[in-house]
Amino acid sequence: MLMQTPRLLIRNFKDADLVSFVAYRNEPEVAKYQGWKPPYTEEMGLKFIHQMKDMNAPKQGSWIQFALALKKTDELIGDLGVFIKQTDIRQATIGFSIAKGQWRKGFATEAISQILDYLYVDLDLHRVVADCDEENVASYRTMEKLGFRREAHFIESFLVNDVYRSEYHYGMLQREWREKQQGDTARLG
Repeated sequence: MLMQTPRLLIRNFKDADLVSFVAYRNEPEVAKYQGWKPPYTEEMGLKFIHQMKDMNAPKQGSWIQFALALKKTDELIGDLGVFIKQTDIRQATIGFSIAKGQWRKGFATEAISQILDYLYVDLDLHRVVADCDEENVASYRTMEKLGFRREAHFIESFLVNDVYRSEYHYGMLQREWREKQQGDTARLG
């Protein structure tokens, strides 16, 4: 699997990603809203990379994580996950993590936009959803910038690091993505 954006490679994980992967998974600010908590060991990272490195496409009922690497250097700066619903092959959930040193540079927006294009155009998905902690302002602003609609606010609905957190749920339909793309193209043209 390989996709490119102007600044990023969206690709399979490889063994050489281990040091960078474990480093950002151990950043408290990155882990704060995720399903893992530091310490994130090299053994855990190696197991994860080995599970993901040979996956070529999303599969129904399981997650695939794509590595996000800088195009110029192939340095790993984050990952983006896709989960195709077990009950409906045309619906997916996405999630992402970016190393703290790469925040506020637009990499998440760039990568998610490319993944949405892949999901809606190449895989013909009907709907994509995402959720984030209500305090994760950067994450929900990214979703809104991309055209996702906030559909729900769940109070103390999921456990992260032994604390129940509240979350926002976002959704977008394929037709909404296509309309947004057409509108963006018209504004540029």
